Amino acid sequence: MNKPVVEEKIAAAAPEVMTLKNFRANADIENFYRFIHDNSLRLEAHMLIDHVMKKLKKVKKNKKTAKTLH
Repeated sequence: MNKPVVEEKIAAAAPEVMTLKNFRANADIENFYRFIHDNSLRLEAHMLIDHVMKKLKKVKKNKKTAKTLH
């Protein structure tokens, strides 16, 4: 007896351009928000975002001062 061949179809996701408008609608971001909400991690997530924003602001400031020096 022959077993039926099962074909696995893998959907090739088209690369999307991430914009501010569709950032929150991204499935990964929605799952991340849901994880934070379900596990009551709002305070910890807020602390992490603050830390990252401070680091990014510092890097941006350093780049800006480097441009003015040249």
